[in-house]
Amino acid sequence: MKASVILSFLLTVVSAAPPTNKAKREQNVNTQNNFLSQKDGKIGAFAGARESVANAGKFFTSTYPATGTVQLMAGNWDHQVGLKATTKGVMQLVDLGRDFTADKIPKDAPGSVEWGVFQVGTGGEITVKDGADVPTRQWITYLDTDGVYYVGLWDGVTQQPRSFANVTLVATKTEGLWT
Repeated sequence: MKASVILSFLLTVVSAAPPTNKAKREQNVNTQNNFLSQKDGKIGAFAGARESVANAGKFFTSTYPATGTVQLMAGNWDHQVGLKATTKGVMQLVDLGRDFTADKIPKDAPGSVEWGVFQVGTGGEITVKDGADVPTRQWITYLDTDGVYYVGLWDGVTQQPRSFANVTLVATKTEGLWT
């Protein structure tokens, strides 16, 4: 079973998590009802696409019945969406590209990339089921120097070098593609 979804992220808390003393508190994180898209190998809320469903990227799901998780795909069903360890304590939501397999994970960094570990709740909330017991982890967003809001899964503990806002990642079904 596959369904087309558009992912949006909704701001839940406007406070920055405790950054290091090098980071400034994020005063103007405006992520309410922004939509995600995939562009140039990245996933984020890009200007011109984040403001409306009509301009947002489409993401697709494919169920893994054995684990109760879903795989998220971007593009034309050919780009795998995953989580990649980019900063200590944060796994960024990323476009893993076409035909991603475990063979592409660096041998010296097992566990640095995860995919097919997502769950969609009854209200559309996207969570992660990867076997880790980390009750403090939560979705975050941060504004990068390129003007894009990126999304990551923070462990809820590790101090970060940048300010960010806690968000809820929500899948909104826009059309059915049952195959």
